[in-house]
Amino acid sequence: MPARFSQESILAGRKSYTSWAAVCIGLTAPVQLHWGGILYGSEILLAVVALWSLMTRLGDSRFWRRPVTTLMASLVTTLLAYVVADMIWATETQNVLRGWARIVFLGSNFLGLYFLCRREPFNILRYAVAGAAGTIAYLAWSGRLLEDWKFGASVPLTILIACLAPLAARRGVLAVAGSLALVAAGVLHVALDFREIGGSCLLGGMLLLARSSAIRLTSWAVLATACMAVFLYVYVLSDEEFGQRRQLSNAWRTAALVTAGAGISQSPWVGNGSQANNFEFQSQYDAIFAERTGIRYRGELTDTSTFSPHSQILQAWFEAGVFGITFFLYFGWKLIKAAQWCIFRRSLDAFSMLFTFCLLQAGWHLLFSPFAGLARLDVALAAVVICVLDLQRKGYLRPAAFQRQRTTQTHIR
Repeated sequence: MPARFSQESILAGRKSYTSWAAVCIGLTAPVQLHWGGILYGSEILLAVVALWSLMTRLGDSRFWRRPVTTLMASLVTTLLAYVVADMIWATETQNVLRGWARIVFLGSNFLGLYFLCRREPFNILRYAVAGAAGTIAYLAWSGRLLEDWKFGASVPLTILIACLAPLAARRGVLAVAGSLALVAAGVLHVALDFREIGGSCLLGGMLLLARSSAIRLTSWAVLATACMAVFLYVYVLSDEEFGQRRQLSNAWRTAALVTAGAGISQSPWVGNGSQANNFEFQSQYDAIFAERTGIRYRGELTDTSTFSPHSQILQAWFEAGVFGITFFLYFGWKLIKAAQWCIFRRSLDAFSMLFTFCLLQAGWHLLFSPFAGLARLDVALAAVVICVLDLQRKGYLRPAAFQRQRTTQTHIR
């Protein structure tokens, strides 16, 4: 009995330690350090946790299960592709450091977060809620809470809704309440001209709503039509206010993709090196944008007035060649498999909304978003969700681990 009590105390202590660590790491997400590029406070702390995991779990076969090993192996392959490309093109040291650091910190973000969450999935919720709350608090403190919806409160607010709405619902209506909350968030985002996240919320909310018992007899075709109708209706209503910005957004997104494709065709195997941009690429980008809008776009230093491939897959291919996309292709395939199981087969619970949102957003980012800044943390979170879902699907992680209290349990099939 004393031995058992001691073992249980140790396990409880570990869970408490990882829980507080997840909260603290999430809260430091808004902290930014400028060392040649932007490094976030959460990344520094996750790097420490990742180093600890390597020191203590290097020979632990239970820790190094697939797909963790394959994700890390593919990430190393991508890093090596960047090294080769930069050596061939003699890339400037500043660009080399930025290009390689993105890959290294993505790996440490993933390992650190996986270490905290693999045995205690609720740490995913703790980390996500803390990060969202910390970001909103920082925006409010700096007076920018409602200044820029797209790059401000939109994502953290959605994460809070995805995490807290199911927990706040009564038992038995958890799935319906959470799904409707996600749909409502999607309508809000489209109305405020954040089409990307709005579409993800609407799609995820409708799919999960179709899984719930309340509308089991409703056909998928009707739901798909309703989702598209809501999106188009809100989009048209807000087009008068945001029409010009949408035109510019579509133009520079198209210009970035076309220019990236041209760069890839010139050097498909090796790529063009980290942070590649030259007069030829910038001129082509400017010409395409001017042709579609009649003006040359000059924006803030943080936006796409300077050419950058607006796709994580194309960016890795453009910079590091065909082997540079190894991680992103494998990650995308695992995203599809995880989303399919999470949305259509897995029992709905308090995690379903957050997991679905993270997976759908990560899939969009692979195709239509750059790999920079907070994208490292977003990709790492989605990769951890993939691994945790894989552990549950294979039986290594019991469903009970996803339910902290009986009052929040639900199994709607």
